[in-house]
Amino acid sequence: MTIARRRFLGLVLTSAPLIGVLASTSARAATCYDPAALPLSQKNRRRSLGYMEVADDPAKRCAGCAFFTATAEECGQCAMLSSTVNSGASCGSFAPRPNG
Repeated sequence: MTIARRRFLGLVLTSAPLIGVLASTSARAATCYDPAALPLSQKNRRRSLGYMEVADDPAKRCAGCAFFTATAEECGQCAMLSSTVNSGASCGSFAPRPNG
């Protein structure tokens, strides 16, 4: 076995758990709503606000946003999007929930 092949196999084996986590996160996010069933207007609104199913900054997750109201585990309603979103998602309209 060549060194390049060993490195490749090592990379694949070490990244497998990460791929599994990302896949399960996407699957969990999709349980809040069916992305394929969203009307075009909602898809456009999400695109214009930069909505992402998985927040790239944990401090800016929907669950911590003033526009988010939890409705079920991992899901809630967003006032900006007027629809159901994943609590772990984010968008460009994030406003931190006031400490109260």
